[in-house]
Amino acid sequence: MLLKTEAIVLNRIKYTDNSFVVNLYSEAIGKISVLARTSARKTGQKANMFAPFNIIQTELRLKDTRSVQGMSYCELVKSSIDSDINKICISQFIAEVIMKMVKEEEQNVKLYNFFKETIYAIETSNENIVNLHIIFLKEFARHLGFAITNNYCNETPYFNSREGMFLPFFTSEEESFDQQLSLAFSTILRASYQTCNTSIPYVYRKEIIRQMLEYYKIHTENLSEIKSLKVLNEIFSKD
Repeated sequence: MLLKTEAIVLNRIKYTDNSFVVNLYSEAIGKISVLARTSARKTGQKANMFAPFNIIQTELRLKDTRSVQGMSYCELVKSSIDSDINKICISQFIAEVIMKMVKEEEQNVKLYNFFKETIYAIETSNENIVNLHIIFLKEFARHLGFAITNNYCNETPYFNSREGMFLPFFTSEEESFDQQLSLAFSTILRASYQTCNTSIPYVYRKEIIRQMLEYYKIHTENLSEIKSLKVLNEIFSKD
């Protein structure tokens, strides 16, 4: 069966000297792994096409008996390659989270459009780029069915990652924010990709991301260690 679809690149893994296994999130059938072949002299060019968060148009050769599908052709629709190291690191982090969280191989146009919206937000963001991956985690949790509740007020000033909401009391350092961090997090929860320019200290952002990933782990068994987080933290520690 031949299927034409637009797709978002999540990652690529070298398979042989002239081929890659590429993990995609496609518009037509959701998450899928494909084998992409290239000539030896075009290997570098092909690798760039499969950079995380590139958008491609492709035709797939599908067989139920294969876990890795074939690819008839592929062309680049939109490249995520950018000279801004912040944008590169954020793209890699978000693509890795998607790769590890999404397991279903089925069409979900609403989720696909959310991922595309995220790509365009990264491209157009400038001063608000440092918070964009936090906004992504907040919105992605909603799409996955365990949205974070922003009920912050004087009576509930402590965010709790186990409950996914703000509580009247501090439980532990492992799962609760203090009052200052809770206030900063509440502000970010009210933001969108277009309004996420809240200025908060790096140490706050680092702790917020850590707790949000713990929240994901509590609500799903799919999230293992996010290896790109270390690089992301190192890059943003300089701001």
